[in-house]
Amino acid sequence: MNSVIKKTIIKTVGVILTALLLLFILDGIFSPKYITENRDGNITSEFYHVKTPLDAVFFGSSTVYNAVSPDLLWDRYGFTSYTRANASQTMWQSYYLMKDTVRSNRPGLITLDVSFMKYGDDFFEEAANRKTIDGMRLSADKIRCAKSSMWEEESLFSYVFPVFRFHSRWDELGGEDFRYAFRRPEVTYDGFIMEFDTTDEPEEYDRLELKTPLFPQKAEDYLVKIIDYCAKEDIPLLLMKTPTFINTWFPEYDDRLRQIAGGYDGCDYVNFDYCADEIGLDRGRDYVDGHSHLNVEGAQKFSLFFGEYIKERYGLPDHRTDDRYSGVWNDRYTRYCRDMEIGKAALK
Repeated sequence: MNSVIKKTIIKTVGVILTALLLLFILDGIFSPKYITENRDGNITSEFYHVKTPLDAVFFGSSTVYNAVSPDLLWDRYGFTSYTRANASQTMWQSYYLMKDTVRSNRPGLITLDVSFMKYGDDFFEEAANRKTIDGMRLSADKIRCAKSSMWEEESLFSYVFPVFRFHSRWDELGGEDFRYAFRRPEVTYDGFIMEFDTTDEPEEYDRLELKTPLFPQKAEDYLVKIIDYCAKEDIPLLLMKTPTFINTWFPEYDDRLRQIAGGYDGCDYVNFDYCADEIGLDRGRDYVDGHSHLNVEGAQKFSLFFGEYIKERYGLPDHRTDDRYSGVWNDRYTRYCRDMEIGKAALK
């Protein structure tokens, strides 16, 4: 190779590396930080901070990240977990996040909330897509997740380098954008989001009559992909409906999900709506957002009930006397309790 060609190659590589470095820097500055607002935007990225193997990972939508507290589960039952759910997270997004999870941290149990089985190809929320996908590490699964979620006017390239989506924020940039450009503090609790508000107790209502077909084909197709994937990886899968007090979930949905789950070994379905009294949920104290999400009081009740259920049913281990786990997770539980008390005090 003559010196001219060698210099050309070196110069080209240098230009490419410089361009990538510049994109990395700009991406860190312009991407939303989700620190003081919309904290759920950090759930996906904070998963990669986990320093121990996980016994369980919980997938689904916002009803899950407001309902299942991994730190409380650690303190009471000793198993490790992460709530890898996002706002309006679809079945296809859960599928690709699941594959991303197993690649780096293979759990002993996967649970999937099925609330978003009601949505198919006609469902699109760009803000929710961004919160779910932007924080994923670059991989083939991230690309596939973006392609399955985006609409025709979006650029796939902008999911690899979000700066191409958020460059227009230049006049909104503040101190947080520069301070947290490359390292953000943890703002979730292993994927759990504390919600301290309450909602007025509703009047009694009758469930609406189902007037549309059952689940969209895309949602069912991805649910089957998820079940097949967990079976292939030999990971038990629990399909669940997180408890909510709304009238848009129909008994026909339960019937269809039991039918699907019943066709596979290692797959179960349970609707925790019907366990509300046993859990001790109070409609006037334990919900927010028109009773579609649990607040911290409801989440504590549900987490304890849910933790007992999955620990006994799936034989999850107790690591509380294991030094490889206890130091990390006791610290996380201490932070959880501290911030819980701060949040409650702020309401007084």
